[in-house]
Amino acid sequence: MQFAICEHLRRERPQRYRETACWVIVGVCLLLPPAASAQQPGPFTAQDFQFSSPSPQSQIPPQLYGPDLDGNTPSEIALSAGAVRARLRGLGFHSVSSMQFRHGYWQVVAYHGKQKRQLTVHPESGRIRSDKPYCNNRCNNYQQGEEF
Repeated sequence: MQFAICEHLRRERPQRYRETACWVIVGVCLLLPPAASAQQPGPFTAQDFQFSSPSPQSQIPPQLYGPDLDGNTPSEIALSAGAVRARLRGLGFHSVSSMQFRHGYWQVVAYHGKQKRQLTVHPESGRIRSDKPYCNNRCNNYQQGEEF
């Protein structure tokens, strides 16, 4: 019976049948639940992300944490005190009176000509990082304990 009515409408009024069919399709699409249509992801929350933390079973081996070599002990690949002296001699410095490895650099007091200089030397390359006139901490703004 239903099909007969649809067939009658299709034959008698083809334009009206097409319009009705379009509206029926639109109505069905609007009545579908939102879950049936494709959804885009919405805003994320903190629960959407899971961060992995180190578990107690996966401890880092203690041999990976050696002593801090950036402090007062030069590393194995750093230039020795003799190599730094030789490099400074090649640059015209002489009479090295003080040479310490502090804060990751060689701290050297030496003469260049007749001037006493306070030098900071890179431990691996031997390049001079800082060259200041030596003033025995009178002209510097740092504490006496930080003297070179």
